[in-house]
Amino acid sequence: MSDVLDEATALIRCKECPWYKNCVTPMQISTEDVEHFRLMMQEANLPEQARTEMERIAESIASTSQNMILQSCPVFTQRLKDDPRLAQRIKEMMQNWGKEELDK
Repeated sequence: MSDVLDEATALIRCKECPWYKNCVTPMQISTEDVEHFRLMMQEANLPEQARTEMERIAESIASTSQNMILQSCPVFTQRLKDDPRLAQRIKEMMQNWGKEELDK
């Protein structure tokens, strides 16, 4: 019974999602986020060299993560976990992206 309720809840959440939302979006790390981290590091009473190194590492991670990490809605994530065939179909779509245009 809980499976039916979970799926119904997921359908309602999807249908109520505003049109401007995305199921999957690239991770967004703003300059404010980086600045907030710097302020936290200053309050940590670390030696200057350690603080500088931590800031450099954090900026590197932030830069890299924007190209590698996705934020996804909980309904989409759960559906991928529950249905390996869905994940496989998406993977195949990505692997074949643009091939249709080349065949024309």
